[in-house]
Amino acid sequence: MNEKPKILIIGAGVSGLSAGIYAQMNGFQTTIYEMHKIPGGLCTAWRRRGYVFDGAVRYLAGVNPNTKSHQLWDELQILQDTPIHYYDEFVCIEGRDGRKLHLYTDVDRLEAHLLALAPQDEAVIEDLIEGVRDFRRLELPVDLTASDAMEFAAMGREMLPVILPSLRWRNVTLKQFAQRFKDPLLREGISLFFQFAPPDFPMMLCLSTMAMMHDQEAGYPIGGSLPISEALEARYLELGGEIFYDQRVTEILIQDNQTIGLDLEGEENVYGDIIISAADGHQTIYDLLGGRYINKKISEAYEGGMKPCKSIVQVSFGVAMDFSNEPPMVNIPLDNPVWLGNIRHDRLVLKHYCFDPTMAPQGKSVLSLWCEADYAYWNWLKSDKVRYDQHKAEVAEVVLECLEKRYPGLSDVVEVVDVATPITYERYTGNWRGAFAGWAMTTRKMSLMMGIGMDKTLPGLANFYRIGHWVEPGGNVELSCASGRDVIKDICEAHGQVFTTGLRKET
Repeated sequence: MNEKPKILIIGAGVSGLSAGIYAQMNGFQTTIYEMHKIPGGLCTAWRRRGYVFDGAVRYLAGVNPNTKSHQLWDELQILQDTPIHYYDEFVCIEGRDGRKLHLYTDVDRLEAHLLALAPQDEAVIEDLIEGVRDFRRLELPVDLTASDAMEFAAMGREMLPVILPSLRWRNVTLKQFAQRFKDPLLREGISLFFQFAPPDFPMMLCLSTMAMMHDQEAGYPIGGSLPISEALEARYLELGGEIFYDQRVTEILIQDNQTIGLDLEGEENVYGDIIISAADGHQTIYDLLGGRYINKKISEAYEGGMKPCKSIVQVSFGVAMDFSNEPPMVNIPLDNPVWLGNIRHDRLVLKHYCFDPTMAPQGKSVLSLWCEADYAYWNWLKSDKVRYDQHKAEVAEVVLECLEKRYPGLSDVVEVVDVATPITYERYTGNWRGAFAGWAMTTRKMSLMMGIGMDKTLPGLANFYRIGHWVEPGGNVELSCASGRDVIKDICEAHGQVFTTGLRKET
């Protein structure tokens, strides 16, 4: 009897860990090689003097056990005992006229609030609310792509309740819809629903997000990002997988257009039958594989056809002040624009984590701001450590001065200051240009999500797969975990075996 293929996985982010878990469930021998000292990749947080600064999760889909998409978390055996916080308000957007737009998660409350703000926009408001209610019928699938015609038909049947709303909204952008409002606060505020949303951000994603939050299908897992990554790691190790940390892969070894192993920095080569890269997409294709296995679709994506997420500077403060009575996220206009690095900002988005008692000592708060950054600028700064550190300190100082005007006395109670730049993200995760996620969400990307997605293989290269947020359009934590599931399902099919999840079997 032939032994099952040995699988080597690059990266212990959530997609790599998920792939490892499903591979172990299906009897494959796997080993993960991770460049960092801890699991999680971009799904991470860091502790500073009693405070936890989270770099990823603000909410997850499928956290309600009564939803179909919760099956993913059941299979991975995480979130089982994790309390979930459900937001009453997603974000508060402040206008320059002193009014506030509260994007409540309860759709009836939201409707009443919008009508009170702008009765002249009743028709547009009703269109918005109708869209949210339509997408309450959406059940997110666990499978990302169909493996055959029968499965494709089954996925199609699951989408039937929202097929008409999907067709109606799939090409409507957030910016286009916001321009329909006459009221200036709603016209500007709705366009700011998601921070860093590109001009062609799909309105459908806003509607479906609001629908999930209304039905409490999406919420925040208490503890944030690190417990998710640590739980995935624990499950993988429990199933017999191996992880080697501080192991940077420098090359994917190839023989006769087949992957055969990995070159590890400072270590001997390791060999396996199948390579799965859960690492950065650009680095995988152009560095580890030397750009030898690309086609027009891939090259166009990385040369401007697809937009990566913004590079950011994350500024975090641990403060001896209670923010629990403030909205969990507030978009604040500045009286005078400020420069953070070489980018001008006329608004700041402030998040607090007072709803999570694990993030700060009692009575104190974590404040976190994501600010757009220019990767090239910060990459230039890093050549001089003194200059680089000075600019980080200046960014924190400018942000704190802005917050001080709104919260007098805040500067006196700051206990911890932390600044993470695109270079920080790049150093610890390898993510292309230090982006905080993968491809930016656009209407084109939404169409990919509703179709067959992006290829997990590369042209002309055998025994190789790529997964994660550079492959799955909308690559958040849930989709990255599902990407790991999907690739093992493909591998099982290629080897003529039944894919199992521990809960059920699929043919």
